[in-house]
Amino acid sequence: MRHLLSFSDLLERLCAAIGRIGAWMIVPLVLIIVYDVITRKIVLIQQAVLNSPLYDFISPTKLQEAEWHLHAIIFLLAYGMAYLSGGHVRVDLWRQGRRPRTQGWIELTAILILAIPFCSVLFYHSADMVYSAWRQGEGSSALTGIPHRWIIKSFLPIGTALLICALVSTLLRIFLYLFGPAPLRKQARARLSMLTPETDEATA
Repeated sequence: MRHLLSFSDLLERLCAAIGRIGAWMIVPLVLIIVYDVITRKIVLIQQAVLNSPLYDFISPTKLQEAEWHLHAIIFLLAYGMAYLSGGHVRVDLWRQGRRPRTQGWIELTAILILAIPFCSVLFYHSADMVYSAWRQGEGSSALTGIPHRWIIKSFLPIGTALLICALVSTLLRIFLYLFGPAPLRKQARARLSMLTPETDEATA
């Protein structure tokens, strides 16, 4: 069973690595926002860009669209990492206060019945949406906007695939925590951030 834990760790490293790449997108996002604000307030710079070849690449419309494109990339690439680290929004009114094993069963059931089926449907339809955008040559509705909209849309199936990887990683860990031998059960338990910390590991 140890190979299951190793595989879950591999999926976590994949989600974390891609999530960090997404996190670095905050840098160009901030730079674009700062530049956009400055050029809007300083008319001299705005006119200089407007009357130069740079306007084709950094028009206000392109900058605004690039901002929401980068916003989408940041949170879509962080899907899996956020779930594995427990950094996502979670409403735990029903499972709060229950024993860790009960919480494990709840998480296991929710992943199998709700999360994975939903993400599978989302992945299928978002991939179809990307293909349709690519086939039709879909671009911005604005004349000076960003073309090739299939590129930004492709981050939706990518983010969903990362979330599925995170769900599978968690599923394997919960399985080992609930059914694995004692040494692996402890290791799996230590990797499950969504379970309530327990003072007595024997109750696990």
